[in-house]
Amino acid sequence: MSLTFESWRLKARDLLIKGVPPNQTYWDESPSLFSFEETALFAPVPHPKVPKEFMELAEAVACARDPERWALLYRLLFRLNHENQNLLNIVVDEDVHKAKLLAKSVRHDIHKMHAFVRFKKADIDGVETYVAWHKPEHLILPLATPFFVRRFGDKPWSIFTPDGSAHWNLQNLSFSEGMPQNEFDHEDPFDEVWKTYYRSIFNPARLKIKMMKAEMSPKYWSSLPETEIIHELIRNTPKRLQDMAEAPRFKAEVPKTSSWEELRTAALSCKACPIAQHANHTVFGEGPLQADLMIVGEQPGDEEDLAGKVFIGPAGQILSQALALAGIDRESIYVTNAVKHFKWTQGTESKARIHKKASGAEMHACKPWLESEIALVKPKVILALGVTAGTALYGRLVQIQSERNKVNTSSAFAKSLTISWHPSAILRAFNDDDREQKMKDLVEDLKKAHHLSQT
Repeated sequence: MSLTFESWRLKARDLLIKGVPPNQTYWDESPSLFSFEETALFAPVPHPKVPKEFMELAEAVACARDPERWALLYRLLFRLNHENQNLLNIVVDEDVHKAKLLAKSVRHDIHKMHAFVRFKKADIDGVETYVAWHKPEHLILPLATPFFVRRFGDKPWSIFTPDGSAHWNLQNLSFSEGMPQNEFDHEDPFDEVWKTYYRSIFNPARLKIKMMKAEMSPKYWSSLPETEIIHELIRNTPKRLQDMAEAPRFKAEVPKTSSWEELRTAALSCKACPIAQHANHTVFGEGPLQADLMIVGEQPGDEEDLAGKVFIGPAGQILSQALALAGIDRESIYVTNAVKHFKWTQGTESKARIHKKASGAEMHACKPWLESEIALVKPKVILALGVTAGTALYGRLVQIQSERNKVNTSSAFAKSLTISWHPSAILRAFNDDDREQKMKDLVEDLKKAHHLSQT
């Protein structure tokens, strides 16, 4: 069994109390932990103290795949107590510099593990379990896996790596020996879904192979189902770019009218993009035509498509709750979507229609309807909900997390343009904390947008 951070901490504390200097110790990965000469050349430290920053640093460095990490940590610990309590602030110090580099590498590796683990459904002794194999650069399993407990804690799972394995049984997180990849033999039909998703988001016009490899290093590719198609996508990029250049960009033909009813009636027969062929209804906006505040969502959902009414499904119910919490009468605002038809795909295990994001060409085709609604209503403030709505109104890809607190006062569409989470993001939240935070954000953004519309 390898030396762990906790066993190192206990033994290092004992050595420090006895005053044993770093050059009298030898740290090993074996169960014996270390060897040292029982010679106290320095004054004992009966009550060792270290800053919180050191413990956080040490916990990360302990996971580094570096045989000198234990000795490095003990040197820092010893020097903090015998030389300088502010040692960690001296960034040019050789030991401090190396420790911080190792910690940075470990944290980066943890981030990559969180992004690149792909669970596969497996039946183990009649119990539905999810399994994954991953090869991290460092020994990060103890630090990285609590994230999966928080995010996927409602299902039993196991993550296997060459160095060790983590297991969650809905109650406890445990660890065991590792597993080489050639012994991990699990296939999952959902792998094809990952490939489909990767094909759908791949943009040949923005292909940057060097950057792609920097973000998703080839060393992880063997355990990622979607990477099986990377070479195919790269190989076909020239043809796809040519096809994109030659493809016509359709745009809805909107009648010149100042009548909302005429505009809505014309939209009912719109066939400017392929989405309309598979939709039941064109879902136009609703609300007072003199509304000071307009809310723009992404596209109709299943229930909206069946009824032909905007924001009445699960996402609409969340929006209504958020409006109520913000003290806003829904009947006082104009609500619409950037895309007027429901784009969907058939569920693999049911007859349910699954929402599918509209493409850039489809958003472009539908944009004249949104522009005409805005021209008729003339809102003071527009609140865009979600990336699709944000892209349509900002004219670029938006980052909701970083932009939701900003007000765009140079928009051609309204005096003020803001953005927030789409209610569906709240429905899809990872956990209760994430859900509560996004709902809180949405309510806050609604209040701000409403306040701006009243000034």
